[in-house]
Amino acid sequence: MFSTARITTIRKSKGLSQEMLAEQSGVSLRTIQRVEQGETEPRGYTLQALAAALDVPLEAFRPESEPEPVAPTPPAPPAPAALRSDPDFLQLLNLSALSFLVLPLLNILVPWWLWRARRHTTAHVAEVGRRVLGFQILWQVGSFFAFMLVLVAQLLLAGSHRAVFPALYTGMVVLTYGFNVLMIGYYAMQLRQGNLDIYLPRL
Repeated sequence: MFSTARITTIRKSKGLSQEMLAEQSGVSLRTIQRVEQGETEPRGYTLQALAAALDVPLEAFRPESEPEPVAPTPPAPPAPAALRSDPDFLQLLNLSALSFLVLPLLNILVPWWLWRARRHTTAHVAEVGRRVLGFQILWQVGSFFAFMLVLVAQLLLAGSHRAVFPALYTGMVVLTYGFNVLMIGYYAMQLRQGNLDIYLPRL
């Protein structure tokens, strides 16, 4: 934005009358009068002609107190909320996998639901929950193939060893279910001691 008062001040500081400025700049006297009276704002050719006649840069016509435009500072992103500590919930998250004793696949669904509900608000839930779910998924897949192996064994031994299947099946149930219960119990003790490196192989 240009100040008409600045144009008048500079003209007078140069010792020029309006008529002389009109003659030197090629701008009509009436236009200069209207500019200095604030009736019109000079633009384009008029500004350049007046600046050339007064031997000043265009910036000299700006008000002295006009601050340089400053780009707005973007708002700072909100600081992430601190996660609260809850060791009891970590225990619950691990022990919830025991729900497979009630119904198959609950050992995955229940920990997943707990993990999803608190992973962004409670410390260590995101990592512990992933480890619990990872182990339970591996156990579920391993158990499936173990029982399929028992079924194949029964088919191969069908004929003279029909009584073998119930014993093999019962033994596999005890072995797989017992292993999962022991692992959940062992890592529950580790969590009670404050060790969060659960379900990871020891190097």
